[in-house]
Amino acid sequence: MDISVNKCPVSPAIGDKKATCKNGDVIVKRPKLNEPMYPLLPPFRQTPGPVMVPQSYVQRLILERWEAEVKGCEHAKNAQLLEIAPGPALTIRQANLRRLIIERWEVEVRRCEEAKRAQL
Repeated sequence: MDISVNKCPVSPAIGDKKATCKNGDVIVKRPKLNEPMYPLLPPFRQTPGPVMVPQSYVQRLILERWEAEVKGCEHAKNAQLLEIAPGPALTIRQANLRRLIIERWEVEVRRCEEAKRAQL
């Protein structure tokens, strides 16, 4: 039994019929990648199809979201007003600050109401 020195070393590509041996190096021909290797057929699409939901459900979600926004604005306004010294004896600076806080949060509530109307 004669073992030739020109044989290729053992490699994972030995079972591959497209693998060739040249000067002791294993050359494997790779598949061309101009089309996907695993094409996804219609039932296995990457993006799901549209989900059918009733219009009333969508409207309820929109209303709940904007009502939560308005409620959050009210809580934030009350929290900021509590940071100012509470009580009837307010200085001019505190009264102006109180007015600015109320105006700012009223503008935010109006913006939320307009966005809600636009989405519905």
